[in-house]
Amino acid sequence: MKLSKTFFLVLSILITMISCQTKVVTPNKPMYDNTLQLYKRYTIQTKDAKSQKIEVIKVDAKKIYGKNKAGEMVEIERSEVRDIKKPDIVLSILIGLAAVAAVVFVPI
Repeated sequence: MKLSKTFFLVLSILITMISCQTKVVTPNKPMYDNTLQLYKRYTIQTKDAKSQKIEVIKVDAKKIYGKNKAGEMVEIERSEVRDIKKPDIVLSILIGLAAVAAVVFVPI
């Protein structure tokens, strides 16, 4: 029984950390000049369904410039962006704490 609680706890925390993201730009919510914060990490999905995680370095009227995890420079046309998500750390922590509380306080 102890192993299953531990496994559930670890699995819940991992899923929480991966899945909690806030949509910044969607087809119904357009991108403005001040939508993205410089030097923050975002997941950008283009219209051809490719997804890239980048740190935004610069945004101009036509392109978004950033660095991926490998340190390579990435340029994405603003007109090709389908949606942009940013990690929501506060929500991740709250859901993680709720999962821990559920494992600890709910008997099996």
